Amino acid sequence: MKAMILAAGFGTRLKPLTDNLPKALVPFQNEPMVNYQIKKLKEFGFTEIIINAHHFANQIIDYFNQNSFGIKINVIEEEIILGTGGGILNAKKYLEKEDFFLAINVDVFTDFDFTKIIISHKSRTPLASVAVQKRRTVRYLEFDDNMKLLRRQNEQSQKENLYAFNGVHIISNKIFRERKIEYLDIFDLYFEMMNQGEEVIGFDVEECEFRDLGKIEALNFLK
Repeated sequence: MKAMILAAGFGTRLKPLTDNLPKALVPFQNEPMVNYQIKKLKEFGFTEIIINAHHFANQIIDYFNQNSFGIKINVIEEEIILGTGGGILNAKKYLEKEDFFLAINVDVFTDFDFTKIIISHKSRTPLASVAVQKRRTVRYLEFDDNMKLLRRQNEQSQKENLYAFNGVHIISNKIFRERKIEYLDIFDLYFEMMNQGEEVIGFDVEECEFRDLGKIEALNFLK
């Protein structure tokens, strides 16, 4: 199985740590944040990882040239930042032959069992399955009673149908339809393809722990 770690962002919420350092290399548990993701992906049987890089990309490239993790790692440098959607589309040559792959934000901490969302994805074969949770966020997603994604929250949304996204996707290779590669949010791409008949399914991780390591106050919660 292959996975992609989304690590190209500027890490603005982690300033001043990211003034001279890419977010992926910001220390967490006494080592670069990206190490946590790599170890977790290896734990669940992933055999190849793609990492996109833009902000101080040379530091990320040098880091993986100098360190081995016992797993194949490919770093894609984005000359201009492409966002989560554009970044995934830009990794087409590594992922298009996979029936599906996992994508995870580099700043996600969770004890969620990836196997569960993979099994769910295989049973429904949507465009994508996204890990969600009933927790507070400023950006809710709305689903129907069968956990089919409908839209982002709006004035008419019912509270019981709103979930927060936990930064983990299982994505079908159907995502790699011919399209211009440009800056694009992955959910904008999902909604675009939903309008063409595809489905995106939410997977409720329920009481699993989740923390957003993209905020300084979250970095030191677990030593």
